[in-house]
Amino acid sequence: MQFDWVDFNKYCDVDKYYEYGTSGVFISYLRCLSCNFVFTTDMDDWTFDDFARLIYNADYIKVDEEYVKTRPEQLAAGFASRFKGCEHARILDYGSGAGVFVDRMRQSGFRHIEAYDPFSNSTRPMGTFDIITCFEVIEHSTDPVATIGDMKTLLREDGCIIFSQTVQPPDILSVRGNWWYIAPRNGHVSTYSEESLVELGRLHALVMYRGANIYGFAPQYPSSFASIALQCAGASFDSIRLLAPREVGSHAIAFPSSADVIWHPIENDGVWAFRWTGAPSIRWDGHWHAVSLLQVRVPVILGGPPEMATEYELELNWQRKPARLDRGELVAEFNVETCTSGQIILHLNGQAPTEDDEPKRVPGTRGLRILVSQTAYAAGGPDTAI
Repeated sequence: MQFDWVDFNKYCDVDKYYEYGTSGVFISYLRCLSCNFVFTTDMDDWTFDDFARLIYNADYIKVDEEYVKTRPEQLAAGFASRFKGCEHARILDYGSGAGVFVDRMRQSGFRHIEAYDPFSNSTRPMGTFDIITCFEVIEHSTDPVATIGDMKTLLREDGCIIFSQTVQPPDILSVRGNWWYIAPRNGHVSTYSEESLVELGRLHALVMYRGANIYGFAPQYPSSFASIALQCAGASFDSIRLLAPREVGSHAIAFPSSADVIWHPIENDGVWAFRWTGAPSIRWDGHWHAVSLLQVRVPVILGGPPEMATEYELELNWQRKPARLDRGELVAEFNVETCTSGQIILHLNGQAPTEDDEPKRVPGTRGLRILVSQTAYAAGGPDTAI
């Protein structure tokens, strides 16, 4: 769906993103309702020559002063230490630019590292690699699925991809196109949520590893070299979204047994479809990949201010965590190293509302005082409905 419009000259700066003026050409950014991926299709039919002429030209350094030397040198200084033990691994830097990162890594003892930039070099490297690095690249891709697929063809079956990426902030739905990283002049045609990165990996049978701006993709059983590299990306990670049921049968209203109504009828405002909950606890049966950390998301409309999110908890297999509000969803994270399925329960803490507190168009107790999305996200994939 339509997300926002920004001028083509907007570049990566927190508050001076139109320092070089505006172009009068507006770029449309869209948002995927399934995974919160924010992107533009306005450059999908551009050629390499178009990008070279309009974005990656002589003026590009004005909007990204660090990309030529400073950033790759800093990355090499950090990863020479992080990849200690991988000196004999075969490494490919994908989207390598001028090759500064590779030169510095070679100076640090990594003799089997190569540079490849598909934008500027049509000669593909030979063979496959234990580790592929990819720093500040996939936001420039008009087809991220194809880009990761291309990397996978260069990756050994038990190898890993280590990449850097700035993900969307929790208030992206408020700041919208004013977010500093939405920057067409920098060539940022794709911006990611963590859920969209999970889905990007899933499409290639790869598990995502989550770090602080450093992420990884790997198969279920990575090699020893890949395992060392993945340590810098943190824990293996999956994300599931829980939806209101499309149909409410007896199995959906039997918990808890004391409740007369678990889910109220579907309500639709013309764009979104939701159900009011009618009980102090709502249960789902969830399934996820074999990972260490699971993020559970429940898209909602709260019957009150955002601070009301603190009244809710999510429980998974007896782990109970306070929920936080993130981009219109209640979110909590759980350690799931020992399981790939379980019962997930959304709890309301505190006093349920009285009849006088409720909207009048649907009678009966509202229980959780919350609307849970029923059709806002595409069916299938990581989404779960009763």
